[in-house]
Parts: sequence; structure tokens; C-alpha cells
Amino acid sequence: MAPFSAWLPARPNQDFDLTVKIVGRSASGLIDDLAPIAQALSLHGCQVMVQTGRLNGDSGHLVLRLRIASRPFYSMGHGCDVVVYLDQGPLDLRQFGLQPGSVFVWEPPEQVTLHSPLPDGVIAYPVPLRELNAQYSQDPWGKGFVAMGVLAQLLGFSEEARRFCLKSLSSSRLFNSGYQFASRSLVKHDIHSLPLDGRSDTRIVLSPENAVKLGFAASYCEAGTGCAGKLKRSPPQWIARHLAIADKMVSVLHSEQFPDVQAYRGPQGNVFALFRGEDASIMSSLNDGSDPRVLIAADAIDALRLLVVGHRLIETNRADVVGVVVEETLTARLESVGGNALAAAMNGEQWDAACGIAGAEADGMSNMWAEREGEDDAEVGFIAWGSTQGVVRDALMLCRNLGMSVAALYPKQIVPLPVAQLESFAGTVKRVVVVESGQTRPHADRIEGACSFRPSVVIPKNGTALTAMDLFMREDLGATHNKRSKGVQDESA
Repeated sequence: MAPFSAWLPARPNQDFDLTVKIVGRSASGLIDDLAPIAQALSLHGCQVMVQTGRLNGDSGHLVLRLRIASRPFYSMGHGCDVVVYLDQGPLDLRQFGLQPGSVFVWEPPEQVTLHSPLPDGVIAYPVPLRELNAQYSQDPWGKGFVAMGVLAQLLGFSEEARRFCLKSLSSSRLFNSGYQFASRSLVKHDIHSLPLDGRSDTRIVLSPENAVKLGFAASYCEAGTGCAGKLKRSPPQWIARHLAIADKMVSVLHSEQFPDVQAYRGPQGNVFALFRGEDASIMSSLNDGSDPRVLIAADAIDALRLLVVGHRLIETNRADVVGVVVEETLTARLESVGGNALAAAMNGEQWDAACGIAGAEADGMSNMWAEREGEDDAEVGFIAWGSTQGVVRDALMLCRNLGMSVAALYPKQIVPLPVAQLESFAGTVKRVVVVESGQTRPHADRIEGACSFRPSVVIPKNGTALTAMDLFMREDLGATHNKRSKGVQDESA
């Protein structure tokens, strides 16, 4: 079972498979409405299976079990991702099978102490079920509809699915009261935002927009080295303070010429972040620069880091305008970030020691323009900018597990192109493959216009995202491995 945290609606195409238990006497009120609930989930694009029963045999609490997934399935499955507890009496939480990353929706008892504390890593959402139910009903069975409304908001119901529930459920007002309460009062978390013990590196859920704002705020922060200490002591307070700083200094720009592009610009106007930028909009933004640099972020934390680096490039007169591109595939993604990694990014460092920013020359930036991974003299060498780095890293891991010789280069800069690093990398592999994130091939075209080698190009199919298996199959890496093992030269090399 995937933990609930894997289905925060950050990416609409993300696969999920959840088991939800609604537990308690009041769950009986939902039994007659299970069909419209399942139909609403189907409108949301889900496969649904519903089962009623008792917890721990015939004498236990009434349980409604819903298995909700993005793909067809043929059994109820095991485990539990979400528990909604409708009663108020004491209970032993161990009986629910909660695991790190599970969600627990409940109304904490006012006086009765729980038999056991919440397990580490369980995300608890307290909801005043009785109070919300009392707004429209005096019967306790209505709490199940309230809880279903809370779940609909947490699960990211589409507007169509929510309207269907309001039209079809016998107690739609109770459902709506739960949905509206969750919308107003619950801040969604995932497992990565919770420290599992006192020694763990606290993790924060970060959006690309907030990462960009924090990048500008960190660049202008006057607290110096003390700022990193405050971040490690209390990440939420640090983030709140720096987002408030950013809101006062960062301008959000829109262009009639490029209506889908959104640019963030700091007070000096020579460093900007470009959301959903493509070649024409990037070059338009750089028209006033005689020595421009354009960097491309691999993820949210990388966007923060590159904005800090961009300001250093300006300060050291190594560029007169710097743009950091955040690709469309990243703009709707929530990411889990460790507090230590956030502190390193704020200082312009690369947390992963394999990358070239940390430990470079005195300015800490001279090797940052391209990171290499994998073997020398590899059969296939991938080149990936930005968001495609993740899938290429996964593909390399897959290939290595099968004993294949592969390598990858991850450039950070697209203007000017890091030609020396590209040429050097191409000279160490038998075949070069450029992995693009969209339907066009801007990176391959730049390489062909500036470099001596001609790469193969992988472009995702329309409406889909590349996976590691796509690279493995479409580049015939399995065939390459078989030929090498038989002593036959790969004809495509």
C-alpha cells in the first residue's frame, strides 16, 4: 500500500492506492449512501471497492473499508492508509494497523485519555465532528457524513465529484459542513513534514513558488551566519519570516506576449525566476543583458539554491543578468525538503557531495555548471537538464542493477551553454542521448548548434511523463547489455 502522503494532489497523474477505514457506530449512517460515494470517487478518476464489517471480529467497532486506487484491482488489499474514528471513547490505536505516513482523522476526547499515544509518523487531523453534526442534525449517525466531507477535501476531490455528492447524498449539508471545515481549518501535511524522532532532520513540504520566494529572501537576508542557525532551530518560523520578507520585495511579472509565463524579480531587477519559460520568453527576458546567465532548476530546492548563486554571480561581476528557469513539470509539484538541505541551499551550497558546487574553488561556483554521474567509457551517456534529471538518475540505477555501463551529465546552465563539459562528456561514452522534458527539443538543438557531436534525443509521448523504464526500453539498453554479454558490438553505438 502506498502511504497517504503519496497522494497529496500535487501531480494529477500520480498513481495512488489507498485503504480508508471509517470506524465507529456512526458509520452506519453511510451504509445506504455507499453507492453515490463510490460513484463520486469514480468521477474523480478512481477505482473503488467498498466493504463493511467489524473491527476485530463481530464484537468490534463497525468499519467501512474503501479501497481507492488509480488503476484496476481485484481484492480489498491489506494495511491501512487512512483511519476516520467517529466515536469518542478510549481506544487502542494499535488495532488499526496505522503506519508511518498514515492519516488519522478524529475528535480527540475532552477528558478520557487514550490507551496508547499516536504512533510515530502518523498524521492526525482533529475535527469537531459532534459540533459540525449538531449544526444540521441531532442524530449521531450524521458524523459519518461530516467525516466524508473532510475526507473529500483531504483527498482533493474535483469540483465535479464534490457537486455530485452535494446532489446525491441524503445528508449533503453535513457532507458540506465537513468539507468547508477542512478547507478553512486543516493544513495538509505529509509524512515528510514530520520528524520521526528528536534526532531526525526535520522535513518541510515546499512548493516551487515558496522556494523561489525563499531564494530571493535568503539572498538579501542581513542575519548572516546566524540565519542558518535559526533555520535549524525552527524551520517553520524561519520559513514564515522569510516568506514575509519576500512578499515585500519580490515582484510578480506577466507578459502579454507570453501569457502562460510568470516571472519573479527581486528589488535590483537583475535576477529573476521564470516559471514555464521556453526559449522565446527566456531570450526576451535577457534582451537587456550583455553578459547573461540562464540556469535551470532540477527541483524546488535547486531553484532556491540557484537564485542564491545567481545573486553571487551579480555581486562578483560574473554576469549582469541571471535567470533561473522552473519548468512547467515542476510548477505544480510539492516536494519534501530536509532542514539541513534547506540551510545548505540558502548558503548556495550543494547538499549532495556528488555535485560540483561544494568543494569547488574559492567562490564555490566554478564547477557547478555540469555534474557527472556513472562510469567512464560507458555504452550510453545521458544528458539531462532540469526536471528530467530525476528520471535519468532512476534509469541509471536500474541499469547498474542489471550490470550495464551507463553515465549521465546534468548541466545546470543553458545560457551560455557549457560546451567544454558537454564535449568532454561525449568523448567518454560511445553514444550520447539527450532527454527532453517536453514535446520540443530545445536542449538537443542547442547542442547541435554549438558542439561537434550529434546526440540521439528522447522526447516523452504527448500527454505523458517519461519514466526510467521508458529510457530503458526506448534506448534498447537491454539489447545493448545482451550484445555486450555475447561479445557483439552494439550497432547503434
